[in-house]
Amino acid sequence: MSTDTIMSRLYNQHGDLYKGVFDCLGKTIRTEGFFAIYKGFLPHLARILPHTILTLSLAEQTNKLVRKIEQKILPAAEFGGAH
Repeated sequence: MSTDTIMSRLYNQHGDLYKGVFDCLGKTIRTEGFFAIYKGFLPHLARILPHTILTLSLAEQTNKLVRKIEQKILPAAEFGGAH
């Protein structure tokens, strides 16, 4: 991500190469081009994408299961006198 690239350069600089966030951003874009701030994006995406897909799929399946259980339990509770 762009902010990660800039912050990484600031933390790992030797000496006083950058004066701050905007100085680092400007120097990076001037010397390496705009897309240099997105270095590491594809490996990050490859790492996070499977996790995100699994998490969303699991959440969807869990919600379906909860709805099924609620449909079975709630009508039975109405006849039991619970309100």
